[in-house]
Amino acid sequence: MLCTEFDMKDLGDLRYFLGIEVVRSKDGIWLVQRQYALEMLAKYGMTGSKPMSTPLEQNVKLQADLGDELEDVTMYWKMVGSLIYLTITRPNLSYAVGLIS
Repeated sequence: MLCTEFDMKDLGDLRYFLGIEVVRSKDGIWLVQRQYALEMLAKYGMTGSKPMSTPLEQNVKLQADLGDELEDVTMYWKMVGSLIYLTITRPNLSYAVGLIS
Protein backbone atom coordinates (compact mmCIF):
# COMPACT_ATOMS: atom_id res chain seq x y z
CA MET A 1 0.00 0.00 0.00
CA LEU A 2 2.80 2.41 0.81
CA CYS A 3 4.35 1.91 -2.63
CA THR A 4 1.16 3.05 -4.32
CA GLU A 5 1.06 6.24 -2.26
CA PHE A 6 4.79 7.07 -2.09
CA ASP A 7 7.81 6.70 -4.38
CA MET A 8 9.65 3.77 -2.79
CA LYS A 9 11.91 0.88 -3.70
CA ASP A 10 12.19 -2.50 -1.99
CA LEU A 11 15.68 -3.04 -0.55
CA GLY A 12 14.90 -6.55 0.65
CA ASP A 13 15.07 -7.87 4.19
CA LEU A 14 16.58 -5.60 6.81
CA ARG A 15 20.13 -6.64 7.72
CA TYR A 16 21.79 -3.62 9.34
CA PHE A 17 20.27 -0.41 10.68
CA LEU A 18 21.69 2.29 12.98
CA GLY A 19 24.50 0.07 14.25
CA ILE A 20 22.19 -2.88 14.89
CA GLU A 21 22.55 -6.06 12.85
CA VAL A 22 19.32 -8.00 12.30
CA VAL A 23 19.82 -11.76 12.06
CA ARG A 24 16.90 -13.98 11.09
CA SER A 25 16.81 -17.69 11.82
CA LYS A 26 14.20 -20.40 12.26
CA ASP A 27 14.30 -19.64 16.01
CA GLY A 28 13.43 -15.97 15.56
CA ILE A 29 14.96 -12.57 14.95
CA TRP A 30 18.14 -11.52 16.76
CA LEU A 31 19.41 -7.98 17.23
CA VAL A 32 23.21 -7.81 17.47
CA GLN A 33 25.55 -4.87 18.01
CA ARG A 34 28.86 -6.71 17.69
CA GLN A 35 30.23 -4.47 14.94
CA TYR A 36 29.09 -1.36 16.81
CA ALA A 37 30.89 -2.54 19.96
CA LEU A 38 34.09 -3.27 18.01
CA GLU A 39 33.94 0.18 16.38
CA MET A 40 33.49 1.76 19.84
CA LEU A 41 36.55 -0.04 21.18
CA ALA A 42 38.60 1.19 18.23
CA LYS A 43 37.24 4.75 18.47
CA TYR A 44 38.15 5.08 22.15
CA GLY A 45 41.51 3.28 21.87
CA MET A 46 40.51 0.18 23.79
CA THR A 47 41.02 -2.59 21.23
CA GLY A 48 43.72 -4.17 23.42
CA SER A 49 41.38 -4.49 26.40
CA LYS A 50 40.80 -7.90 27.94
CA PRO A 51 37.26 -9.32 27.99
CA MET A 52 35.58 -9.61 31.39
CA SER A 53 32.87 -12.01 32.53
CA THR A 54 31.08 -9.20 34.41
CA PRO A 55 30.82 -5.54 33.35
CA LEU A 56 31.60 -4.22 36.87
CA GLU A 57 33.43 -5.42 39.96
CA GLN A 58 31.13 -6.58 42.72
CA ASN A 59 30.41 -4.15 45.56
CA VAL A 60 32.27 -1.28 43.89
CA LYS A 61 31.48 2.18 45.25
CA LEU A 62 32.06 5.00 42.79
CA GLN A 63 32.74 8.44 44.25
CA ALA A 64 32.75 11.73 42.37
CA ASP A 65 35.52 13.29 44.46
CA LEU A 66 38.14 10.55 43.87
CA GLY A 67 40.58 10.49 40.97
CA ASP A 68 41.82 13.12 38.58
CA GLU A 69 39.49 15.62 36.95
CA LEU A 70 39.20 15.39 33.20
CA GLU A 71 40.37 18.33 31.13
CA ASP A 72 37.67 17.74 28.54
CA VAL A 73 34.56 15.87 29.70
CA THR A 74 33.00 15.65 26.22
CA MET A 75 34.90 12.44 25.41
CA TYR A 76 33.54 10.86 28.61
CA TRP A 77 30.01 11.97 27.70
CA LYS A 78 30.42 10.45 24.23
CA MET A 79 31.65 7.16 25.70
CA VAL A 80 28.74 6.98 28.14
CA GLY A 81 26.28 7.81 25.35
CA SER A 82 27.75 5.05 23.18
CA LEU A 83 27.48 2.59 26.07
CA ILE A 84 23.86 3.59 26.69
CA TYR A 85 23.12 2.84 23.02
CA LEU A 86 24.87 -0.52 23.38
CA THR A 87 22.47 -1.53 26.17
CA ILE A 88 19.73 -1.91 23.53
CA THR A 89 21.02 -5.41 22.83
CA ARG A 90 23.08 -5.87 26.00
CA PRO A 91 20.76 -5.25 28.95
CA ASN A 92 23.30 -6.93 31.25
CA LEU A 93 25.38 -3.74 30.91
CA SER A 94 22.56 -1.45 32.03
CA TYR A 95 23.44 -1.37 35.72
CA ALA A 96 27.13 -0.59 35.17
CA VAL A 97 26.36 2.03 32.51
CA GLY A 98 23.77 3.59 34.81
CA LEU A 99 26.38 3.91 37.57
CA ILE A 100 28.93 5.69 35.40
CA SER A 101 26.38 7.94 33.74
